[in-house]
Amino acid sequence: MKQTLPSVLEFLPAKVLVQAHLQVLSPEMIAVTISNRWWTDPALKEHLDPPPIDRAWDWNEMEIEYEGKLLASEKVGVLTDDGEIQGAMLVSAEPVPSLLVPSESALFVELLFTAPRNRSILRRDGRKYFGGVGPELLRWAAMFSQELGCHGRLKLDASPDYLGWYKHLGFTQLAVEPMLFEGVQYTPMELPLDAVAKISTDPTTPRQGTSR
Repeated sequence: MKQTLPSVLEFLPAKVLVQAHLQVLSPEMIAVTISNRWWTDPALKEHLDPPPIDRAWDWNEMEIEYEGKLLASEKVGVLTDDGEIQGAMLVSAEPVPSLLVPSESALFVELLFTAPRNRSILRRDGRKYFGGVGPELLRWAAMFSQELGCHGRLKLDASPDYLGWYKHLGFTQLAVEPMLFEGVQYTPMELPLDAVAKISTDPTTPRQGTSR
């Protein structure tokens, strides 16, 4: 997989598309651009109550644990031309079993988050900022899945607030018990083969209702 991939995001205040790129993040990039800048952005409210779940995360320490095993993974971000990381995720570099097609495999996606500046609930002005971050990160993950022989299949555990969002993108809710973590119920989901094309849509084609 290429270390960088062209991308396009929507700058929502002006309703225009802007050039961006997807990139595997180095520890230095994470330290400078996420750790030092995500939560010090002047656009954010002074007091965040309750604090967002990712407020105290050190992305350099985050790993994917799957069924009691740590998976090798990549940390991937989508960056605008000013060098700011507008969102990030972890995606496994090791396949995990597909539940929709037991003879096949998928890659596992974890911690898919848009930058705090893009979350209207955290902003002083209450406005959305860059949109399309989540779909672009998932596009990279699907392409990585194809490269590793998983045909674009992805698995993840969806938080309650984004269950419908993932369904809209084509993910299927799996017939297994939800995962409970710190009092929150996460729903296991998988991207089936027939939905890979939707995730892999050319980024210059606007995806309606998919801003995250």
